[in-house]
Amino acid sequence: LEVFTRRKPTNESFNGDFTLRQWVAEAFLLAISDVIDSHLLKQNNCETVSDHDDEGHLLKKNNSGTVLNELLVMIMETGMSCSTKAPTERMA
Repeated sequence: LEVFTRRKPTNESFNGDFTLRQWVAEAFLLAISDVIDSHLLKQNNCETVSDHDDEGHLLKKNNSGTVLNELLVMIMETGMSCSTKAPTERMA
């Protein structure tokens, strides 16, 4: 979560019971772009994302396309799973 949000759990905005994970979980429900580091969303950093169609042909989609959004959702879901408070509930 730190890598993709560009925030540390020790950030001054996270105090008491309000954590980085909780901030991501709340903002994630509204819009993923609210929690993703804006530098990662700029087209200058990554002009295309590769994907494959049903027949295995390589496709190129624009950074603003759905492929990037889907990848970011999966990454953030993984980060959320890996940062659950109880270690026994974390992704193995």
